[in-house]
Amino acid sequence: MSVTVLIVEDGDEYLDNLSRFVRGPRYLQSHDGAEAVRLLGSETIDLVYLDMRFDRIAEERLLGSGGGRSLKHLQNHQGLYILQALADGGHAALPVILAYDFSREPERFDHLVARHANLTWVPDAVTPDEIRARIARLTGIRL
Repeated sequence: MSVTVLIVEDGDEYLDNLSRFVRGPRYLQSHDGAEAVRLLGSETIDLVYLDMRFDRIAEERLLGSGGGRSLKHLQNHQGLYILQALADGGHAALPVILAYDFSREPERFDHLVARHANLTWVPDAVTPDEIRARIARLTGIRL
């Protein structure tokens, strides 16, 4: 059985690294939240690998813009806006790996998990074996 992972990032680093070092899954990519929601409506996705920071796309492509929040805030927390858009789009049960280090913010992460039960996180310095194990744990499919 194959796993399809949607990588949501504003660059190509995660796609490049996961494709090279975590072989097995089929990878799709989107560069913003609206595109991710569209892909989820047209593709069968088993897991989302989501970046937190989006500072390389135009402001109008950031979710939450126009709500009085600063550009820097939207860039630094865009992953959370995308996570909410996924839930609002009917994908709340979809497993998500958020690329952000919550080791110094456990209460913040606990608050997120209370709303998104299938959420986990990885720091930037994560090994391919750790990512592979998280994908397998969240999807139930061994890679």
